Amino acid sequence: FGTEAMRACFSDEAILGAYCEVEAALARVQARLGLIPADAADAICAAARVENLDLAEIKRETEIVGYPILPLVRAIAKACPGRHGEYAHWGATTQDIMDSGIALQLQKALAQVGEELDGVAAALAKLAVEHRDTVMAGRTHLQHALPVTFGYKAGVWLSGIDRHRQRLAELRPRVEVGQFAGAAGTLASLGKDGMAVSDALMAELGLGRPSMRRDVGRARYAR
Repeated sequence: FGTEAMRACFSDEAILGAYCEVEAALARVQARLGLIPADAADAICAAARVENLDLAEIKRETEIVGYPILPLVRAIAKACPGRHGEYAHWGATTQDIMDSGIALQLQKALAQVGEELDGVAAALAKLAVEHRDTVMAGRTHLQHALPVTFGYKAGVWLSGIDRHRQRLAELRPRVEVGQFAGAAGTLASLGKDGMAVSDALMAELGLGRPSMRRDVGRARYAR
């Protein structure tokens, strides 16, 4: 069960598109911080697009490696002119790209859930107002009981939807969190600039920062 829009959030193209978005954002912030040449960042951003990828080749290499990031980075580097591709994925590791990518997908998916809930809430609120004087039989134990109004009944449904909306609002900041920590979680490959890159990347992507970089727990996604 699902919608086309929600399926689109988790299609193969959307997954690779999210990874490309992270790689491009990483190049942009590193160029701003003076860590890679601006020309290289421009080339990486132009190359890191799903339409530039050979999906069949990425699939073949992913089945060998077990993860799609290595073939993806190779494809991005190959699409860059000159030696600009050498700066792709600078200081990053596979988990950085995949965790941040899925956070972007969840951000879009949860936004859709929020819009759907808002629409249901608006419809129920309209019914509650329009039918506040529409009398109907109340029910208890599956039998007719004292009179109620249909507006009241719609209000009961609305209260449940509102609780879902509140839970979603509380959930999203805990789930929409990216990751950038380098090969072993120490950011050592970027030296003193590692923390600055991590912070700037999360800001660029519109994602929260993890309380501990290199968080290998999956509870965030289980939520």
